[in-house]
Amino acid sequence: MGPWTHETERYRYATREDLPAFVRMLSDPEVGRWLWFTPAPAEALNGFFAPLLDQQAAQIAAGETPHTAVFTVEDLEGGFLGQGAVVAVEASPGGCEIGFQLARESWGRGVGTRLGKFLCAYAVNICEAYRVEGGCLEGNVGSSTLLRKLGLTLEGTRPGYRVKDGVRHTELCFGREVSALDADMIREVAERTKLIG
Repeated sequence: MGPWTHETERYRYATREDLPAFVRMLSDPEVGRWLWFTPAPAEALNGFFAPLLDQQAAQIAAGETPHTAVFTVEDLEGGFLGQGAVVAVEASPGGCEIGFQLARESWGRGVGTRLGKFLCAYAVNICEAYRVEGGCLEGNVGSSTLLRKLGLTLEGTRPGYRVKDGVRHTELCFGREVSALDADMIREVAERTKLIG
């Protein structure tokens, strides 16, 4: 169950030991610019991530493969680059939402694209996803471009749905059925990272 390597990055299931790096990254105003849940105190960020990581650790210890999974992204020397997640969508069997946040030092190097491809491959091959979706705030060109690059399409908007710094923002909702995604890309990433044999 990992770690998995894709070109210049390694992905592994995140643990509580990764929380300080998560908090440092999410406390960077540039990273948090388009995140509706930041700025937030360290206690709130720890309170959000810790239960997810504890549940994930318990599943792994029991020999189960997490279908809601939080990953740490690092370079091949172990340097922290960011985090990503695949989340089973409640009340939508086969629905998987992907999400990602990257440390500023990793921007502009293709890290997000490779991470997004890995998350899609995990959703399809491990979670047996029927559809993949993701969202971002309107104006977040980097994330919306990446979601489109992964083959997701803009399915709708939620005007004023998210409140950040007292201002209401529109959320963009991307998604697509797996059957419409690039099967060759997903298979190549799954094979290269050894998600599948």
